[in-house]
Amino acid sequence: MSGGSVLSVAGLSKKFAADLRRSLGYGVRDIAAELGAGRRATALRAGEFWALEDVSFEVAPGDSLAIVGHNGAGKSTLLKILHGLLKPDAGEVRVRGRTQAIIELGTGFNGLLSGRENVEVGAALNGLGAREAKRLLDQVVDFAELEAFIDSPVQSYSSGMKARLAYAISAHLEPDLLLVDEVLAVGDIAFQRKCVNHMRQYLEGGGALLFVSHNTYQIQTLCTRGLLLDRGKVVFEGSAVDTLSHSFERRAQEQPTVARSLTSAGPVAIEGIEAAPLEGDEIRSGEAMRVTVRYQALEAMDVVWGISFWSHDQWVCIAGDTDMTPRRIAPGEGAFQCTVPKLPLVGGRYAIRAGILDAASGQVIATRGIYDPAEPLLVRERPSAINNFKTSMNQLVNIDILWD
Repeated sequence: MSGGSVLSVAGLSKKFAADLRRSLGYGVRDIAAELGAGRRATALRAGEFWALEDVSFEVAPGDSLAIVGHNGAGKSTLLKILHGLLKPDAGEVRVRGRTQAIIELGTGFNGLLSGRENVEVGAALNGLGAREAKRLLDQVVDFAELEAFIDSPVQSYSSGMKARLAYAISAHLEPDLLLVDEVLAVGDIAFQRKCVNHMRQYLEGGGALLFVSHNTYQIQTLCTRGLLLDRGKVVFEGSAVDTLSHSFERRAQEQPTVARSLTSAGPVAIEGIEAAPLEGDEIRSGEAMRVTVRYQALEAMDVVWGISFWSHDQWVCIAGDTDMTPRRIAPGEGAFQCTVPKLPLVGGRYAIRAGILDAASGQVIATRGIYDPAEPLLVRERPSAINNFKTSMNQLVNIDILWD
């Protein structure tokens, strides 16, 4: 463990058995081996798989690390090991200072006790005196906004109320390391924003954060680094933005290519989207660009169509428009085209989606980029100090301003 680290993970591995009966049998053997001064089996046995395999990283004070990966990649297993809820089969975890974790709703709570009593239990377990416990209770009640329910049994709380209480207790115990799983996803938008602002202040004060979430906006807002897990292995480590980009690219590559059946998909299918500059070889910010949407139809009908531009992670819709003039399409292949005379997007990576709607009812009959991969769009920017500043500020579009 390096001198400045709060958390050091080296060669961490954890295996499970898919079958419950076999898992229980292996567990009894492992316990018997440890009690008899033996060694736990480190290799995979019949029916076992690696939930984590040879994972290593470090987290320093003020550092914020996002753990990224699809469901089943090993993210929650990692956090449970770090918090001491699971025992690893190999490797080691070293923590300097106090750790608090928000992993699963209800974890650590006694449902029969009130919110107030659960706060008091948490204070006692962390060695707080009566005055500190009273201050913690006041902070939790104020932050979680549960004044009317603090004396009600926690088992009567909604999932959002449990998330409020869990975060408020863990965060205000002022740990050196805070572990946060997807629990904030159940909270309302206002409370999520409140938690994000609190975590940013916590990091500025020297706290360390390990953050697991599928919310790409929160990851990029809170985290400077990222770790991508796939089937328990670390497949990429870098900045949070690069880690998310790598995750999206892997997801697009892994998505199976399915032959499209027009009879099952509807009367029209979008076959592809093409974007090209009107001049030159590259699409550039502020210059003209042409978009072509190719389709195939089974029958003649009147339709309208539109496109939209999205951030690379497809979390934010930046802009878009729909041509509401009905167009008669004939059976067979065809294409719609439009021109963006002055592309407002700042240099960077984006995605394009397209949709075709029935003109009479407004019903969507074909899409591209929602249930299948969107068309990637790379926009070049002329290198300059101000353009680099825009990129560093996560600016997405340019606007025309008349300065007085």
